[in-house]
Amino acid sequence: MEGRALAAMGTLGPRPAVAHDLVEAARVLMWETGAPVFTVSQLVAAAGTSLKSFYRCFGSKDELLVALFEDDARRGAEALGREVDRYEDPVERVRCGVQGLFGFITLDGRLPYAAALVREHLRLSESRPDELRAVLQPFVDLLQRELENAGRSGAIKVDDSARLARTVFHLVVSHLHALICHQIEESPTDIADDLWSF
Repeated sequence: MEGRALAAMGTLGPRPAVAHDLVEAARVLMWETGAPVFTVSQLVAAAGTSLKSFYRCFGSKDELLVALFEDDARRGAEALGREVDRYEDPVERVRCGVQGLFGFITLDGRLPYAAALVREHLRLSESRPDELRAVLQPFVDLLQRELENAGRSGAIKVDDSARLARTVFHLVVSHLHALICHQIEESPTDIADDLWSF
């Protein structure tokens, strides 16, 4: 089952067109509701496909949600990479990479969708940790690349860029969880500034 999910996500090869349509339909439904409250039947109706086609691509709704995470992570890391590339200074590039992760929940109209993803991240991190870690790797890779560049320039001390990138990413994610769950009340911008200062 895990192999089918990875194939559908595109990790093992091109994503079938119907899988892409299902992921897009899931994204639209989550934008509309701010939560993955749709049923598989509602999803296939929105995608214009069938239950049989759904189960050829995904073994469960959770596998579909992991595929949605993979697609959003790829798109998000590409967008964040473009922002980082606006800077030449290696430290500013790292800062942009760290603080830019908070930008995804401050975009106009995105908060309910981002909140739904954060809540699902918490749940799926327990039930599908290996899959979720793999699909979020583009963000870690971006941070690692910029930390390595800053370390090579002598701007910061970096002993293990992979470990440091994972630490920074999970520090940011834990604060995103706390923001969405109202455990901290500061604005995302203030939290991003505080983390960067730290």
